[in-house]
Amino acid sequence: MQGPIIFSSIVVIGLLVMVLLRRESVDQLARLTKLSRRNAEKLRDNAEADSIFTEQRTDYLSTLLARAGLEAQYDKMRTQWIYFTIGAGALGAIAFVLSGVPEMALVGVIVGAPMGAAGFVFYVGEIAKRRQAKMTEQLPQILETMVSALRAGSPVMEVFKVISETGPDPIKSEFKRGLISLQLGKPFRDVMREMSHRIKAPDFKLLTQAIFISQDVGGNLADVVSTIAEAIRERFKLRDFLNALTSQGKATASFIGCLPYLITVGTYFLTPSYMTPFLNNPIARIVMIGLVCWELLGFYILRRMVTFEV
Repeated sequence: MQGPIIFSSIVVIGLLVMVLLRRESVDQLARLTKLSRRNAEKLRDNAEADSIFTEQRTDYLSTLLARAGLEAQYDKMRTQWIYFTIGAGALGAIAFVLSGVPEMALVGVIVGAPMGAAGFVFYVGEIAKRRQAKMTEQLPQILETMVSALRAGSPVMEVFKVISETGPDPIKSEFKRGLISLQLGKPFRDVMREMSHRIKAPDFKLLTQAIFISQDVGGNLADVVSTIAEAIRERFKLRDFLNALTSQGKATASFIGCLPYLITVGTYFLTPSYMTPFLNNPIARIVMIGLVCWELLGFYILRRMVTFEV
């Protein structure tokens, strides 16, 4: 009788221990679940509170417009982009119809629409390129102002305020936008990352990394900024020196690129009967378009061969 009683007692005790352990595990799991739910709700609330800072367009057109200083006109510029694309396709079709080959109208649309879209992007890109170049030229002066303010003991927000009030356009508007973001409570690192995204210049990216490193490991930020400003000035001198050395090559590339067009136009005006049969042939017109595109590609390659990025 003792054997069954001992076995039953062991089984009951084991079951009780398992129930107690399971109950403790269930309680711990429940507490962890509640804690995870509270953390998720807190993160969701923080995300909703910070949505005014993080909701930004990241497509190609908005990035290009931000660098061109036209980010506020996104909807207007996108509509114009669509109009340019449709208009260029329609002009391509009309050109083939007026040339007496209406069967090639679809080809005009297929070729013209991408050319219109690319032309609009090229136009906005040129605006952005000129603006970025101007801000790069203004950067050493801005850095000198920053160095003076930092050595005077001014905080970062005060430095941004000084630059946004006394700096030249267009870089002044970027610092003013950064100052507004800082005043609204946005973290300084996020503000600098956004500025380096809009100011697409290697020098400003270098400045951003130097400021982050100085914040992490300490050091005299004014001396670091002063060194960067001096390095930028030396780079500008080297760039001007290289431009002087390659000016003859650029002139030669321009002359060679324009020479086929000058010869064709000159031949047409001097001896129209020599060029008219070629231009009246539909196949010859398509060949002419291909030759023009090929010549433009060669001109671009020649220009790139004598252009150096410093």
